[in-house]
Amino acid sequence: MRIYLDNCCYNRILDDRSNSQIYYERNSVMLILELVEKASVVLVGSEMLVREMNDLVDSYKRSVIQMMYELCSEEIKVTAAVLNRAEEIRHCSNIKYMDSIHLACAEAAKVDALLTTDKKFVNNGNKIKIDTRIMNPNQWLSEVLY
Repeated sequence: MRIYLDNCCYNRILDDRSNSQIYYERNSVMLILELVEKASVVLVGSEMLVREMNDLVDSYKRSVIQMMYELCSEEIKVTAAVLNRAEEIRHCSNIKYMDSIHLACAEAAKVDALLTTDKKFVNNGNKIKIDTRIMNPNQWLSEVLY
């Protein structure tokens, strides 16, 4: 099983846990990373993720997220083909620019699922024909475990 986590999943680990949805998503992401550590799941990253992580102002947050990112076993380059596919995605959907690049990277990596905590991204992705499932980490984890 191959997965791609977008930046909001990495950031979810450090988000405020007072909201129950955030709390459960955080726990799901932590369990997913544990599955990656045990080699039950392959985690794929991308140059786009690295760029976004490097843009974080908070050095503590950046270092924690980069440490989690090191669990990736491969990294997709943002090539002209990826950017062209991202444009195609944007023209046929309401998916935001950065998210379209993440989706294009995930498709290029032939992952089984792109995981995100962004509800709009999930909803917009389910309205178009794409090669990769876009899912919330809670949903993905419940499908995989049960």
